[in-house]
Amino acid sequence: MGEILTKFGKRIRQLRRSKDMTQERLAELANLSLQSVGEIERGRGNTTLLNIENLAIALGVGVPALLDFGEVDMTRHDAETELENLLRKCADSDIRALLTVARSLSRK
Repeated sequence: MGEILTKFGKRIRQLRRSKDMTQERLAELANLSLQSVGEIERGRGNTTLLNIENLAIALGVGVPALLDFGEVDMTRHDAETELENLLRKCADSDIRALLTVARSLSRK
């Protein structure tokens, strides 16, 4: 049971940081205490379904995105390798479309 709490906490931290959000701001938006957010992110807090929904809303994602642990432990190198492998399988037109998306993301 502890492993799922750790992965969930890492996922919350990952999403929060991707939005340049502090723990304080997430706690405020999700109607949670700062201590609760900290415990959740450290994998020590076993939160309720209502709090999970509040976290999703505060982070601007759906509940399933909070439970997508596939990328939690992925290193940048692993992500780049996977992207390269996926690109090899794409049609030329798809690669150009992905390039447009990547350029727009790099301007953020």
